Amino acid sequence: MINKLKFVLLSIFGFIFFLMPFSINGESKIAISHIVNFVTGNMLDSFMGFTIICAWIVLIATMVFIFYSSKNEFVNSVFKASPLNVVLRVVGSFLYLMVINNWFQNHAFAGMILDGDTGGLMAGDGGLLTTLYITFFVGIIALPLLTHFGIVEFIGILLGPIVKKLFKVPGYSTIDAIASFVGDGTIGIVVTDNQYQRGYYNRREAYIIATSFSIVGIAFASAVAEELGFGHIFPIFYGSIALVTVILAFITSRMSLKKFPPTYYEGVTPNRIEIPKNKTVLQHSYESAIKQAGDAKIGEVMIQALKNVVNIYVGFLPIIMAVGTLSLVVAEYTQFFNIISAPLVPLYTSIGYSKEVAGAMAPASVAGFADMYLPALFISGSASEASRFFIGVLAFTQLVFMSETGMILVKSKIGLSFWDVTKVFLFRTMMSIPILIVITNILATLGVISF
Repeated sequence: MINKLKFVLLSIFGFIFFLMPFSINGESKIAISHIVNFVTGNMLDSFMGFTIICAWIVLIATMVFIFYSSKNEFVNSVFKASPLNVVLRVVGSFLYLMVINNWFQNHAFAGMILDGDTGGLMAGDGGLLTTLYITFFVGIIALPLLTHFGIVEFIGILLGPIVKKLFKVPGYSTIDAIASFVGDGTIGIVVTDNQYQRGYYNRREAYIIATSFSIVGIAFASAVAEELGFGHIFPIFYGSIALVTVILAFITSRMSLKKFPPTYYEGVTPNRIEIPKNKTVLQHSYESAIKQAGDAKIGEVMIQALKNVVNIYVGFLPIIMAVGTLSLVVAEYTQFFNIISAPLVPLYTSIGYSKEVAGAMAPASVAGFADMYLPALFISGSASEASRFFIGVLAFTQLVFMSETGMILVKSKIGLSFWDVTKVFLFRTMMSIPILIVITNILATLGVISF
């Protein structure tokens, strides 16, 4: 009985927390957005002090762990990184501290970093990193409500037969997909790669799942939605991401994919999870959900959630700061993104956007290859709600960004090269744009957003 209550009550609370907007002081937003407003409005100075301490720890520890190894495996997993990630973490932490403390403000070379449209947009009292620090902490702590107490198993197994027909992958992969949606896309890729090596998926299936289902999670999406002004319609924002992702997965699963044949990882025996013959799909999904709820110990789950927060603070936020700031410098002081995205300007003007808005949308459409947060940075100042919605959703449906998911795909055993990952980004961008044109116009017609 206790396990049934854990499954039902905690899962329902998770859905309410992440997906149902409610009003406080006249503002209708999901819970995370209300919490962000409370922290920034009531305890911002203390929280900024906390983020400064975090940045110093990452900066010093990352350099120390180049030469030092701890006896604690978790500490090593947090602070030891690849040469590229070491550089990005150190640069990101240093730039964050530089902007917060106005280091070198009297030197001309620092002007590009401290500019309110570059580093100043990323860090500081109103900086985007401040929102992310709060959002990730709250979101990741609350995320187990959706991932650990049975709802993933219940929905995953229940929809399994449909997924097999629609996407040509094992039904059990639905759990990987849902975990990516409500968790984190990078975790989804790692899980898929692991399952491929264990024989649950062949190479073709692993490619489809990793490149089509491993979308960014709710916590990050809510931060972007809030930044773009869509906290009050977050379910529509995230639902649009899910819809486009499903359509692209349907298309991808029917492509030839000659480089990714249906062969299993070398030396493993195919391992399929089937519905027991004496049970219906509904019975098996419900029993699996109850079992998962019973297996999940709240204390252990919370400890793991806190570890995930540490991983995000150390290994993700500094990279966003580094890539985001440097990319904004390139965008603000050079014509690079404008040049490579120039063909998109007439496309966007032809569907109803002004030339000024189209000029902001075009570079934002391609900037996501560097980092998924960049498109939001590029378009956040646009007066057109439709343009912000379009680019915000596009950034997530593109999936691949080289500061994280792209590198993880390249490092996986599935066998993607840098060029393969680039092709995934280009394909998903080209396929997402026409779908999003339709969705955005429908929402504008219904009065949900305005041009």
